[in-house]
Amino acid sequence: MLIWLAILGYGFSGGVALYSLQKASLPDRRLLFWPAVFGAAAHLSTLASELIVFGALQVGFFNSASIITFFIVSTLLVSGFSKPIHSLFAFVLPLAAAILIVALLVPQTQPPRFYSGGMMFHIFVSMLAYSVITIAALLAVLLGIQNRQLHEHHPETRLNRVLPPLQTTERLMFEWLMIGFVLLTIAIISGSLFVSDFFAQSLAHKTVLTLIAWLFFAVLLFGHFHLGWRGARASRLTVLGFAFLMLAFFGSKFVMEYLITKF
Repeated sequence: MLIWLAILGYGFSGGVALYSLQKASLPDRRLLFWPAVFGAAAHLSTLASELIVFGALQVGFFNSASIITFFIVSTLLVSGFSKPIHSLFAFVLPLAAAILIVALLVPQTQPPRFYSGGMMFHIFVSMLAYSVITIAALLAVLLGIQNRQLHEHHPETRLNRVLPPLQTTERLMFEWLMIGFVLLTIAIISGSLFVSDFFAQSLAHKTVLTLIAWLFFAVLLFGHFHLGWRGARASRLTVLGFAFLMLAFFGSKFVMEYLITKF
């Protein structure tokens, strides 16, 4: 029951955000925020029963997607009261509702496992890092659109009317990227400490792809602060690093749980 309240809350707020985007107007903050807040509260209430099974932790593909979705939505809700990121709600909330519906319908294939405290810390920080970098990637996509429209001399499009100024979008993207980079660094260090056989055959591809993503973000942040990289280049590198990171986590998880187990 609670999961459906979460779906309805996300769906309603997402609909408000999409309608405002279509009308090129700012949404009513009460209609935008509060249904999503109630949805996030309902979502959080369901996570405990979904994740903890007889004292063990079940973090399969769709449970992980649900946790990361909650982190993204709750982070945006908290930040949205002080930062001009309401335009992201039009993209995030409908997708969040869709992810919860799929997670509800598709059975979990990963059996529950007992993890050490250090391993649970690694899992939590990793998912938080993915969530924050996802927000940075969404802002990078919007930044790329704004840059292209500016160069094509179409600054007054419907989307640009509801987005913050280009410089603000870029600043927000780098703020989220720096936070995500720090969290990802902690996740990699904790993984090397608490994950046995960090480069074992079953984990090698995930580790290598994560390190490639980390390298993309490290080069981008160095280039931004020391070489002045901005605009389209920063947007492309952020999205490319995000693609490697998502492939490392969700790509490898999907293959291990839904493809390899069938053979």
